[in-house]
This record gives sequence, structure tokens and C-alpha cells, in this order.
Amino acid sequence: KKILKKKPVYSMKKGQIVRVEKEKYLNSINYLSVGHPPFYKGLDYIYEDRGEVLDIRIFEETGEYALIAWVGIPTPPAWLPTYMLIKVWSNYH
Repeated sequence: KKILKKKPVYSMKKGQIVRVEKEKYLNSINYLSVGHPPFYKGLDYIYEDRGEVLDIRIFEETGEYALIAWVGIPTPPAWLPTYMLIKVWSNYH
């Protein structure tokens, strides 16, 4: 008997433009694990409307994450939990 896996339902799609909610990020393990000094300004671009969702996945233990690339910023994409992302607009219609 073949067991059909349910296709996951994601909270956003590839191409979605997002920004990071500052308060949620600064209080997250994602920020604390990097070890930036207090009032570090080098990440301010993530709070602007420049993030584009490249991929999205649901991990069994940690939940839904999106791979975000920042337009015009020479930095590698990063996986962030979707609960701290704010949808701005989308490239798909």
C-alpha cells in the first residue's frame, strides 16, 4: 500500500519580498548565536524591504524557514525562520 505524503503548505512563496522584524530577530537564537556587539549596525539592511525568498522549507524540529537573499547586498543568502519575516510584496501575480 502506497502512503501519500501531504504536500506542505507554506506561509509564503519563492519570489516574495520580505524584511526582517527587528524585535523578533534581536531576541532570537539566530542573532544571539552570531555574537555581534550590542547596537551592531552592520545588519540594518535586513530590516529594509530588500529580502527575496529563494527557497522555503519546513524542518521537523525547528519549523518553517526561508532562504533569503538581499538585493544589492554582497552577502550570502541566509536561512531565517518565517515567523520573523514581514511580507512586503511579491514578484508573482
